[in-house]
Amino acid sequence: MELTISKQIDAPLEKVWDIVGPNYTSAGDWASSVYVSGARPGTPKVAQAPAAGRICETSLGPFTETIEAYDEARHVVSYSATGAKMPGFMKGLRNTWTLTPSGTGTKASMTLRADIAFPMNILMGWMMKMQFKKALTETIDDLKVYAETGRPSPRKIKADASQKAITARQAMA
Repeated sequence: MELTISKQIDAPLEKVWDIVGPNYTSAGDWASSVYVSGARPGTPKVAQAPAAGRICETSLGPFTETIEAYDEARHVVSYSATGAKMPGFMKGLRNTWTLTPSGTGTKASMTLRADIAFPMNILMGWMMKMQFKKALTETIDDLKVYAETGRPSPRKIKADASQKAITARQAMA
């Protein structure tokens, strides 16, 4: 399954790139679904990448991400993700951010590729696609607010105040 969500962001390309590229490990600062994040230990697979990946405590549980592609000139970062609570029929999950200039701002696109095993891809694919679409839309909306204002979105502020987020931050401290 593949799903792409795009959004116009009224901030310069380099500012948005700084958030998703060089500061990739800091998604917990702005993404409402990420309670806390940090650099994953290890040597990066991609020489230019700011880290090997990141570890995150999310609304869906803990995830470990690995940067699979990082192209500063093209403003592309792609990473695979694994999570303890990912169902066994989920064989792979990869997300790619692509930024392009658009007027005086930036067009941000997220493309999620999920490899779902048969027959679950048929039985549950439509439902998972709806859930992924909601998650991607919220994340790109959070990025827009953060890039344009320098502050987390109201949704992120609310998520950070939850007991689940507070516990997650304490566990990663």
